[in-house]
Amino acid sequence: MKRFWDVDELAAHFTLTEEDWTLIANKTDATRLGFAILLKYLPVEGAFPKHAADVPPMMA
Repeated sequence: MKRFWDVDELAAHFTLTEEDWTLIANKTDATRLGFAILLKYLPVEGAFPKHAADVPPMMA
C-alpha cells in the first residue's frame, strides 16, 4: 500500500461513512480503531494487512 497520502486522497479513501460508523458503533477504543482501519484498508488493497507495518502511519 502507498505509504504517504495527500489530504484529498485520505478524505476520498479513508473517511468513515454513516454505514461505517454503524458497523463500528459497538466497538470501543483500540478495537474501534483497528476495525475502522481494516474496514478502509480492504477496499483499497483487496486484502487485509498481514503485518501492522503494512498499514500506513497516516491511517493509524
